[in-house]
Amino acid sequence: MSELTEDEIALYREAGIIAHKVMRKAKKLVSKGRKLKYICDTLEQEIMRQGGKPAFPVNISINQIAAHYTSPIDDDLLVPERAIVKIDLGAHIDGYISDHARTFLVGGTKTYQQLRRVAELALEKAIEVIKPGIRPSDIGEVIENTITKEGLTPITDLTGHVIKRWKLHAGISIPNFKAKMDFFAPKLKEGDILAIEPFVTTANGSREVKDQNYTYIFSQNGSKAKSEDAKKLLEKINSFKGLPFAIRWLEGLLPETRLFEALKELISYKTLTRYPILLSKNNTPVAQAEHTIMITATGCEILTTG
Repeated sequence: MSELTEDEIALYREAGIIAHKVMRKAKKLVSKGRKLKYICDTLEQEIMRQGGKPAFPVNISINQIAAHYTSPIDDDLLVPERAIVKIDLGAHIDGYISDHARTFLVGGTKTYQQLRRVAELALEKAIEVIKPGIRPSDIGEVIENTITKEGLTPITDLTGHVIKRWKLHAGISIPNFKAKMDFFAPKLKEGDILAIEPFVTTANGSREVKDQNYTYIFSQNGSKAKSEDAKKLLEKINSFKGLPFAIRWLEGLLPETRLFEALKELISYKTLTRYPILLSKNNTPVAQAEHTIMITATGCEILTTG
């Protein structure tokens, strides 16, 4: 039996539909020469127009960037002439979260086309096997086998995850490979909400990612702040209730120099957690596909679909 009430299930479904609708808009926005900041801002505004709130900043990760790029305040970057673009977005309604990602091609090469196709195929095959009693690594094995059979490489540093109210990553990861020692991992059950998200790179790519020095996404991890500016910043950050936020969401709260000094203070006290930009270790292009699903009595229901 599911631990979720009918009202909670309805809110997850509503959040999923919002993510689906907004992703359809993303398809129209991703084009050569478009400002990345315009795409991020527009999609986040659309989530709110649809009746939700962003569950995290819109990620727009291009080519070898695998995850965690969102535009900073002064971002002038444009979608390049030839690009494989991952849009990862989420909506929430009162903390009930959906998480959805797709890969879009701009002047797509055959390699980019194959990467996108296989990411979507791996997601589809994983969803087919999900049911009560399955272990996370069983899902990861299907993802890994699907990708490697196509001659490509799964990125294993990045994983799917269990979602709970106000918790985007609720402690259980859904790997993109057959994890060892998974026998003792908890079995998934009816009512669990999962984000399944294969990441795929080329045959010569590494299974690992590397951190870039820059971080534009954070989440709250504590409450320590000493300066008045840091306290003012933290008051705003409290409104996100622990969900990830973007630096640009804080624009105008303080003059820019003071804003960054306050951020540094909160980071030094470990009040904030950083989400650095992640690149494929060999700088190979990456594709991603993701749905949020709910495990049902006989299988699962895709929530991020119309």
